[in-house]
Amino acid sequence: MERMQTMLAEATYVEFMGNAENISSALNLINIHQPDVAILDICLEKEKGKANGINLLIELRQSYRDLIIIMFTNLVESQYRNACLALGADYFFDKSNDFEKIPEVLKEVFQVKRNKQLE
Repeated sequence: MERMQTMLAEATYVEFMGNAENISSALNLINIHQPDVAILDICLEKEKGKANGINLLIELRQSYRDLIIIMFTNLVESQYRNACLALGADYFFDKSNDFEKIPEVLKEVFQVKRNKQLE
């Protein structure tokens, strides 16, 4: 998590809003800050009735249709990738191999948003 925060702090086009260890705290952060992008891990602290980051993905996609959702996880088997993408994740990255892709994706998101604002 510290590595991600450091990387995001170096990106001038990103404002880091916080970390969440479970679905409730993630939803709270997103409801308060209304971010353009959420980076989720499948492995979240388990809560009663809510199993993991895939459940959060489903909930976010229903409530925040325009939110860019990046799944960033160590669970990179094809069934997880396929499920997350089918459920509405915009990107699915492997923590071990795709870490360096995050800044570029965020930069692209920022540029698209900026272009829409200029239209």
